[in-house]
Amino acid sequence: MDKMSSIDQHSLVTLNQTTSVTHSEIQRRDIVGELNSGALRYMRNKHSKNTQEAYKSDARIFSEWSFIKGIDPLHATAAEIASFLADQADGELNRWIWTDKTNKKGYLKDGNGLSYSTIYRRLNGIKFALTQLGRTFQEAELSVFSDVLQGIAETNGTEKDKVTGLTPNDLRAIFKHFNTEDVIDLRDRALITLLFAGAFRRSELSSLEHNCITIHPGKGMEITLKKAKRKKSGITKVILVGGNLCPVRYLQEYLAKAEISGGMVFRGGSNNRKITRKTISGQTIGNIVKQRCEEAGLKGRYGGHSGRHGFVDTSLKHNKPLNSVMKMTGHVSLSSLQEYFSVSEQWSDNAGDGLLND
Repeated sequence: MDKMSSIDQHSLVTLNQTTSVTHSEIQRRDIVGELNSGALRYMRNKHSKNTQEAYKSDARIFSEWSFIKGIDPLHATAAEIASFLADQADGELNRWIWTDKTNKKGYLKDGNGLSYSTIYRRLNGIKFALTQLGRTFQEAELSVFSDVLQGIAETNGTEKDKVTGLTPNDLRAIFKHFNTEDVIDLRDRALITLLFAGAFRRSELSSLEHNCITIHPGKGMEITLKKAKRKKSGITKVILVGGNLCPVRYLQEYLAKAEISGGMVFRGGSNNRKITRKTISGQTIGNIVKQRCEEAGLKGRYGGHSGRHGFVDTSLKHNKPLNSVMKMTGHVSLSSLQEYFSVSEQWSDNAGDGLLND
């Protein structure tokens, strides 16, 4: 089922008409209405830029779904929001297709059921958008949402579709036919190696600035992220010099060839394989990894997280301490790090190994 419309007419982000709300909702709306631009900016920035963009997308999809169903998104009941979650799991009206992104026009269509994690985030996006407009959620409503999510988890599972982790041998295969005189090849070599060597998220490298890099000759380099996921004050990663696969040398060779001495480090490329001034996006980084792996004949599901995943796998296989691995990845909990553990670890690092050998 596909429905066309202009999303601006129905979006939670733009709707602001008077509604019948509780006293607590009126109080919040009054307070938000009096905030200056600085306070509003900080209020939005409680979430990362990527999360904000995801929440906007979630609000857009819910608003359009509501319009198709004849529901006012601002007045949606808990039961209606729960029905939306069920549709997302069942694949009904859960995919947004842009027809005119400049004028914010598009439509919803049916697709494969979404993963539990995406539906969970979509609910958070709806709650965030409605909360900004003065809506409060009662405990009974939140309980309904929780029950529906639990049912989705029991029915569809909660496992994420994991990407395949890169290995040093994979990197060698990818770079084997690279032209070291070609600036795009040099960019991609530095980019992919850093994704692995520094366990970077693609968004972290897409926003990396030249002044955040400090080279220590003969030792390595420090890369300071001004803002990192779950660590708003940022983190500094220490990348050591390597052997044949040296992230420091690769980065220096790319910067020299591209004549980049300031501004953004990783930038887009033109049709004639020249570096442009345009900042590269996280999605483009993911596409680069996928394309380069395909060109090298690697078999697996590769993407922007493959370097980060490969770093964790390779570090554990080399018996690196977990706290050192977590310092590099930026994880604050072991449970989050465990999402990156390879299935192979269940055999090589099994707590039952040797217990029955005596």
